[in-house]
Amino acid sequence: MIVRTGGRRARARDAAVKARSWRVAAIAVAASAGVLAFVGAVVIVAGVYNVAASVEHLYVTDRLIEFTLHRSISVRSASIEAPSLEDDDLVRLGAEHFSSGCAPCHGNPDRPQNPIVARMYPAPPPLQNAVSDWAVEELFWIVKHGIKFTGMPAWPGEGRDDEVWAVVAYLRQLEVSPADDPRHLREREQASGDLPLAALGEPDVESCARCHGGEGSPPISDRVPVLHGQNARYLDRALHEYRDGTRASGIMAPVAAGLAPGEIDYFARYYSSLTSTASGTSKAASGDVQYGREIAERGIPADGIPPCLVCHSGRASAAFPALAGLSATYLNGQLDLWRRGLRDRTTYGAIMAPIARRLAPEQIDAVTTYLSILARSEGSAESVRQGAIGDD
Repeated sequence: MIVRTGGRRARARDAAVKARSWRVAAIAVAASAGVLAFVGAVVIVAGVYNVAASVEHLYVTDRLIEFTLHRSISVRSASIEAPSLEDDDLVRLGAEHFSSGCAPCHGNPDRPQNPIVARMYPAPPPLQNAVSDWAVEELFWIVKHGIKFTGMPAWPGEGRDDEVWAVVAYLRQLEVSPADDPRHLREREQASGDLPLAALGEPDVESCARCHGGEGSPPISDRVPVLHGQNARYLDRALHEYRDGTRASGIMAPVAAGLAPGEIDYFARYYSSLTSTASGTSKAASGDVQYGREIAERGIPADGIPPCLVCHSGRASAAFPALAGLSATYLNGQLDLWRRGLRDRTTYGAIMAPIARRLAPEQIDAVTTYLSILARSEGSAESVRQGAIGDD
């Protein structure tokens, strides 16, 4: 009995010693934290830390930041699944996105980095070897989300992963192809040689024509809409929507934001005045043409889907775009944006969104295929009224 009591007392003494040890350790940690906080406050208040971009971090600080950066991106990009990035149209479009949005800071294969940008800290790295440093999924995450404290912004087009993947497709080609490979860099002569110069006092259309084409030249990619001969009122509305942020695009929103109302009107009238290059051909068309024709002309009443050409013939209403001759790739992409809730923030967008959601994938393929091979003249309101489209 005495032995058992002694054992309990010994265990009680051990527990008391451990408790005192933990209290001492906690007090020591708290005191250390307090000292560090005090020292940090003194350093901050005294201005000891040099925040100048001309002074590099300490080696330990630099390594810690780099390790944290790579681990954060690696973890957050692990669940991303990359689509096929081999499409030449995607790469060409990404080259123009890169040229307008990325090259001013990172430089281009044919244009060195601006000396002012090079004095940023950290300086934006050249991206010719980006794929060696990052997986394509990591590059996607970086372009989409940006990186804090580096000057790298998040992609301004909310939800526009299609635009981000185009940039990644181009970055991927930068390393495996020479800088002048026509698959991913548009000929500079094509971008500027055949474009009409703006008259004195008029806006320069070259920035638009680089992607959308100019007089006599088509868009750079099937993923870009043909604006030639489009309704001026619709083009004006679209540019205002991009400028106001009600239509998402990381490429078009910054462009539109820099336009004055008079410039928006000028560009809308300029493209509306051009002869349409929507010739009624599309290399991306793959759906059932006859089924698509039926949807475009008669709709699917049982599913609440109206005929496309009632509104989108080009002349039914100047506020709606003409769809005849636009590429199936572009039309599919826009319908996908509506289905994902990215184009329903305006009155007109709210009209189209429920229709897009009712369309099954095979119906979308069919109707976009038919519209892509339909010449603009055949898709006019007059031809619809006369039955020219519906006659065999």
